[in-house]
Amino acid sequence: MKYIPSGDDDRKKMLNQMNVKSFEDLIKHIPENLKNRKSHIDKGISEYELMKQAKKIAAENRGTASMMSFMGCGVYDHYIPPAIRHIVLRPEFYTAYTPYQAEVSQGTLQVIYEFQSMISEMYGIDVSNASMYDGSTATAEACHMAMDITRKKKIVLSDLIHPIIKEVINTYLTGQNIEYQFVKSKNGLLDTDDLRKKVDNETAAFVVQTPNFLGFIENMDEVSVIVKETKALFIVNQNPMSLGILKSPGFYNADIAVGEAQVLGISQAFGGPLLGIFTCRKEYARKMPGRIIGKTTDTKGRNGYVMTMQTREQHIRREKATSNICTNEGLCLLMSTIYLELLGKNGFYQVSKDSALSAHYLREQLNEIEDIEIMLPENDFYNEFPVKISNLEKVYSSMKDNGFLMGVKLERFGDEYKDMLLIASTEKRSKEDINKFIKALRGVIK
Repeated sequence: MKYIPSGDDDRKKMLNQMNVKSFEDLIKHIPENLKNRKSHIDKGISEYELMKQAKKIAAENRGTASMMSFMGCGVYDHYIPPAIRHIVLRPEFYTAYTPYQAEVSQGTLQVIYEFQSMISEMYGIDVSNASMYDGSTATAEACHMAMDITRKKKIVLSDLIHPIIKEVINTYLTGQNIEYQFVKSKNGLLDTDDLRKKVDNETAAFVVQTPNFLGFIENMDEVSVIVKETKALFIVNQNPMSLGILKSPGFYNADIAVGEAQVLGISQAFGGPLLGIFTCRKEYARKMPGRIIGKTTDTKGRNGYVMTMQTREQHIRREKATSNICTNEGLCLLMSTIYLELLGKNGFYQVSKDSALSAHYLREQLNEIEDIEIMLPENDFYNEFPVKISNLEKVYSSMKDNGFLMGVKLERFGDEYKDMLLIASTEKRSKEDINKFIKALRGVIK
């Protein structure tokens, strides 16, 4: 198949079809300060010269490879073993697509089956699917699944769910005129008194995130008891890395548990691609979106892997499909599977614990700096926490010049977070790293 580039006439036809006059009009919604006007590719150059220019442009990006990162807020800087990249790049994995023909896709199906098995064990819940786009869409799909199970149209959400997850849920539900409301927060945690008022027998599900948007660990046992007093389903979004040291959703009776698997061997990569986790109790498996891989034996007693419960619109259910999620994040799933198998149970526990210890040491050191206010220090947290720094923009910029990505500025999510910074740490940040960071920060703030 030949590659036929589009010409000027083709581009004009496409622009006309979209009712815009130029490519610039097409991207006018992008803020000017985010557009790189300096970089350009010279015309009529050789392939070697093109590669040189492309690398030069790419070098303008600054990320965790060149800077020490304390950024989190949903995407975290964990160590990724080099073996993952080498295995993923094997052609039988790298070029594989959705395994529709199970009989010729046994390797891919086995990997997915192993992923499902490990995720189910981690979350303490019966069934896992073969992954989803990301943790946000997994949470929104869980809301739809709960409504399908209960035949109710009201969703109640914790106000301390990540704002981006809220936006995705809003997109899913608003277009279908589905009622949803938020439970208030109190001192950085879910207000259980408000929860009792809002979750009732008309509620399809209650959705909570732990650690929550601010990094604090919710009292899941108490929340579970309140929700279970009604007939609502209990949906939990939990960081899988925290499961090395925190209770799994299955232990506090979650019906559906989801999460973002980026922390399991997937690069931050400037924000994506990501990998959604979706688990549920066995009795709800037929309502689960996405695909599930099962294990069976053939007529000779040999193990075989098959796709099962394929209730998606391009297969048997059409308009009655459980979801419009038609794919799994295959390569990202493979990365996470290899990561978990390389670490094993003990290694996973160690990474989870070291991430928490690193973050707690970091907060202790920050607490010694007079101009930094630790927000809600009485709350338990896992590996990230909020602080308040006066003149944050200047401090953040200066620290960036010194080679540190301090964290995520929370004001982008609302004016109530002015001068607040969400700081995360992982097993990659040693005491020596943190001491360097603190020393630089003292120099900038003084």
